[in-house]
Amino acid sequence: MSPLLSPESPELDDAHFSLLASYAKHLGRAPKAIRFAPHSGERRSRQKGHGMEMLELRAYQASDDLRHIDWRVTARTGQAHTRLYAQENDHQRLLLLDLSSNAYFGTRHTFISTRFIQLAGIIAWRSKQQGDTLSYRMTYGDQEHASNKLATLSSLLNALKNASKIANRACSHHDATSIWCNTPLTRKTHNKDVIILTDKQGWNEDENNALMELAQHNSVHWIQIIDSNVFNLPAGQYQMADNQGMKSVTISNHSMQQAKADFLSQNTSMRNKLMSLGIRHQIFDITESPEKIARYLLSQGALH
Repeated sequence: MSPLLSPESPELDDAHFSLLASYAKHLGRAPKAIRFAPHSGERRSRQKGHGMEMLELRAYQASDDLRHIDWRVTARTGQAHTRLYAQENDHQRLLLLDLSSNAYFGTRHTFISTRFIQLAGIIAWRSKQQGDTLSYRMTYGDQEHASNKLATLSSLLNALKNASKIANRACSHHDATSIWCNTPLTRKTHNKDVIILTDKQGWNEDENNALMELAQHNSVHWIQIIDSNVFNLPAGQYQMADNQGMKSVTISNHSMQQAKADFLSQNTSMRNKLMSLGIRHQIFDITESPEKIARYLLSQGALH
């Protein structure tokens, strides 16, 4: 089976993150001419390059790029003239990764946390390969890491590797506010693609207001990964681990049906909230590869 779909261990090593680089490189191309128009009226082209829009034609200066000389005007006037173009549009991206202790679980292939981390790794590599600006904030266990452009790719990948450690399951931060709250990194975020990777399903009013503010000025994509097989387990007794350690859990057909109904109800409520804020929400199963999820983000213009 593919090492991407089913890694040998949910705890990822350097070799696995190197593998993700190859998958990131071969994702394909993003759709052309995708535009982003947030509520505030800002507009941003996702195409890079000086040829998009000429701003001015003026006399040549010593610091000008020779490639931009307008030779026709130069020949007609006898004086060198330069075309000035609009500044390249930098593709700016904010990655928010928030893993609860519940994410360190899975019934097949790997943990939900691992799939999120693989996807984050592909996003990191793709951003580097395309020369994009990637800011990030991540919380897991009792740790938090954040950077606004300054960190190297190696430090980001190292943080992701640490995030895959199963020991993080025992260090729950369930009382912490949502990852998009109480940080200058998100308050100052404008005109970016924001990718939220989390198993979170609910938030309070203050957190909702902060999320609304983020969505007003950015294109926000919310990725949810679940293990649907958990609702199909045969009735019986299981040994399961949570943030308090191993415990014996008895599952009946009734309790399984109730758990599925509760999940669907909570998820529908969450989806409706996100839709009302203009946030794109997509749910994937753990049986789907991180490459497939990354291609979805590519199709939505969140990657290029």
